[in-house]
Amino acid sequence: MLVEVQHLLRQPVDTAGFVNLVGGTAVDLIEAVQTTAAKPLTGQRLGTFEVKALLGRGGMGEVYRAHDTRLGRDVAIKVLPGAFTSDSARLANFEREARVVASLNHPHIAAIHGIEESEGVRGLVLELVEGETLAEKIAQAEKSSRRGLRMQEALNYARQIADALEAAHEKGITHRDLKPSNVKLTSEGAVKLLDFGIAKVVTGEGPGIDLTQAHTATSGGTGTGLVIGTAGYMSPEQARGKTVDKRSDIWAFGCVLFEMLSGKMAFEGDTVSDTIAAILDRDPDWSTLPADTPRAVRQLIRRCLEKDPRQRLRDIGDARLELENLIRNPSDEITPEAAAELTTTWRKRTRSALAAAALLAIALAGLIWYALARPDAAAGDNRVSRFTVDLPKEPWMVGMVPTFNSNIALSPDGKLLALTPLPGPVYIRRLDGLLNQPLEVTKSPNFRGAPLFSPDGLSIAFIEGNGIISKRRPVLKAALSGGAAVTLTNYDNFHGGDWAADGWIYWTASYPGGIVRMRDSGGPSEPVTQLDVRSGERSHRFARLLPGGEALIYTVAFDGIDSYDDARIDLWDFKTKQKKTLITGGTSPMYSPSGHIVYARGGKLFAVPFDVSRREVTGSPFEVIDDVMMSRNTGAAHFTISARGDLAYAPGRAEGAERSLVWVDRAGKAEPLPLEPASYLYPRLAPDGRSMAVEIEGPNHDFYFYDFARTVLSKVTTDGMSHNPVWSPDGKRLAYRSWQAGGMTMWAMNADRSAAAERLDPKGTRQSPVSFSPDGKFLTFDQKDGETDDDAWILPIGGGGEARPIARTTSGEGGAKFSPDGRWVAYSSTESGKPEIYVQPFPGLGPKIQISNAGGTDPVWRRMGGELYYRAGKKMMSVSVDTRGAELRASAPKMLFEGPYYEGTGASCEMGGPSSANYDVTPDGQRFLMVRDPTDTIAGMQVVVVLNWAEELKAKERARAQAAAGK
Repeated sequence: MLVEVQHLLRQPVDTAGFVNLVGGTAVDLIEAVQTTAAKPLTGQRLGTFEVKALLGRGGMGEVYRAHDTRLGRDVAIKVLPGAFTSDSARLANFEREARVVASLNHPHIAAIHGIEESEGVRGLVLELVEGETLAEKIAQAEKSSRRGLRMQEALNYARQIADALEAAHEKGITHRDLKPSNVKLTSEGAVKLLDFGIAKVVTGEGPGIDLTQAHTATSGGTGTGLVIGTAGYMSPEQARGKTVDKRSDIWAFGCVLFEMLSGKMAFEGDTVSDTIAAILDRDPDWSTLPADTPRAVRQLIRRCLEKDPRQRLRDIGDARLELENLIRNPSDEITPEAAAELTTTWRKRTRSALAAAALLAIALAGLIWYALARPDAAAGDNRVSRFTVDLPKEPWMVGMVPTFNSNIALSPDGKLLALTPLPGPVYIRRLDGLLNQPLEVTKSPNFRGAPLFSPDGLSIAFIEGNGIISKRRPVLKAALSGGAAVTLTNYDNFHGGDWAADGWIYWTASYPGGIVRMRDSGGPSEPVTQLDVRSGERSHRFARLLPGGEALIYTVAFDGIDSYDDARIDLWDFKTKQKKTLITGGTSPMYSPSGHIVYARGGKLFAVPFDVSRREVTGSPFEVIDDVMMSRNTGAAHFTISARGDLAYAPGRAEGAERSLVWVDRAGKAEPLPLEPASYLYPRLAPDGRSMAVEIEGPNHDFYFYDFARTVLSKVTTDGMSHNPVWSPDGKRLAYRSWQAGGMTMWAMNADRSAAAERLDPKGTRQSPVSFSPDGKFLTFDQKDGETDDDAWILPIGGGGEARPIARTTSGEGGAKFSPDGRWVAYSSTESGKPEIYVQPFPGLGPKIQISNAGGTDPVWRRMGGELYYRAGKKMMSVSVDTRGAELRASAPKMLFEGPYYEGTGASCEMGGPSSANYDVTPDGQRFLMVRDPTDTIAGMQVVVVLNWAEELKAKERARAQAAAGK
């Protein structure tokens, strides 16, 4: 077996290169080799992928060629060996690999498309790089009686490898297994660096996170005596099992460059031990390098292969610069033929790249030169031009989705476009440029939105987080020229507005609430508009200033409407302190310098003529743009108009009011309830099973009762702020979440509405009820905390004491449900790095048991007992449980069905995190009441820009007038 192990380590198809040989731990490697001998997946199906052929195998997985039947492309799938799936640590390593590679977006690093799991098989879906490996290229040179590659080839490949490593190192990622077999060469001569399977993410000065923790490794990093990598390319510190950093990659880079030139490994022995001994004690055979190797190249390799990492080349970027200098300015030491060929290759590549960039620049400039070249020239040009801006295709990016605010902004002069796709940085795009540049202070992971340029276009304001799901919610301002972001204030709920020339920023700070304003230097907010509570107003939002800054227009949500398509657009006059209604039936108004108010309704933009001086609508509205992304539930529409009259918008459709409630059996067969589509959330079966409570979200949030026998849907709450109904065990009471006291607080009411609602926990804020105990004496609830994120709590009902936590850590916990016998609590926690389902005893709240094994949210017990359900993405999972003994017994999870049904975190106004369930189950566990939404997957990766759009509106208005006169 050891001979086979040594043989495996030499194979170019070894996709992982995992070695663990010190301290008697070779057993792990032998186990991995045995594992890879399992039956291959060729000819089988993995989710939507048809597995075509085995490309290679190694200790951390097998790599297959597969066809994506959904997108019609071939991909590579790296499959975790079967023995690893029972090891939670190795599963975690596998998913860390996905996150590591997904964070790298570089032309010389193979991309990751996602993770696929089917019937217990888990795989990374990777970019399929056609072509040979660098190892195969070197082997071919040897067969042709050459020793190594031609100088120009080797230096070009080395430059690209260094470029890829530099990008990884800048993100704190060390590859730790760089070798020729992990370098693919395309037919165009481009390098693709593969397999970050044992990469290390460096955090601070510590050892970082080891992505291939063997059974003997510690969670903090590579432990003493643990050797990870491929023997011939290990640095001395790596071979000794010491902590490594990016300098180990620099060592491996020197080994690869040496091998490309000489055709021989820099360090090689008959056994792994001999190879490691050579690394630790001997120098490479420098005589094997070609005689015409430039002195600068020899010096670069020597600096890379310094055994003391303190004396080694400090940064791979220095190697890249050295190589680029050699390629641009070949040394006299290189033969004239090699120098000519090297220079020609570089110039061809450079000319091709520059030519392509020039063509793109010319094409784009032809559209926008008049708008951006000189302001005085643009002012007299009436031509209208359209083009699209693509969002960066990052693996982690969802894109533009309907949210609580517009995620698009144009600077007043129309020269800059700001984008905040989910979940990304704030991107700034110069419309006379070709790139979306992330704002430096927004590169750290977080949700951001509502971008807003200052009147002078030199700064931008934006929010971090979300008023429903986030523990921290700052409003920030940052200079486009760089520097730290400044926190202007913190918000409870936020809807974007406008930035005035006198330094006031107008926005909506709470729900329910009117428009407020604050100084752009920060400080307290002051009210601008007041809700007319008597007439049922719920919210004023999306304030926009009219020219001159003496009035603003905004959206009004009020009682009795189910969609922001039916909202109202009002005007507030700062001088008279009076308001008046301008438009009925629309949202998100903006003024266009064409003399129109433009607003959204039903996924379209409409314009209505407007006289600024008289502050009056002077004509009838007309449709101007179709297919604009918006939300009927929040009123936000993804469009913006610059002060000069340019338009930008995200193509898409209107989200909301299209959900349906369906029964789904255990096999996945669906049967819709006889109800009209609406924005349903949280269907909850009554204890007697004859009715349900369900929330409908939108401009008003209320919940309803539905009688299954009589098919009658009746409204229960009327405050427009009630969410997430939870039945008491006897069916006589309902707990719910409401904003009526300011912020999210818990309330309870009689199901027959015989008394006024009462607040359950006067001390609490940002709470949401989840589950009553079977005896009705306790209520679990989710609570958000600025320090600990989402927490699971329990509240004694009826004066039994104060609330106490069930699970309160810096991880996210929530959705805690009582078992039917009241002896156990199931909840979701992100302590492992992703949500998983746990069960722990009650009331002792003792040690917890992990139930799910591949992610889990939204637990629900079968009311008759014996089964626990949860969601894993779009899958409904089931676990058989026995709660009768002192210890809970649980089976392995199994999938019941998969479908496009809402998860607890899917809705516009859900609390998020490891949340409460967005479904319910009949007492016998045979049918599931699910929420289905055809707009759940709305996402866009493109923005349309229309330069000088105000002129187009003027032309349409003239055409309408002529058509009316012709009649």
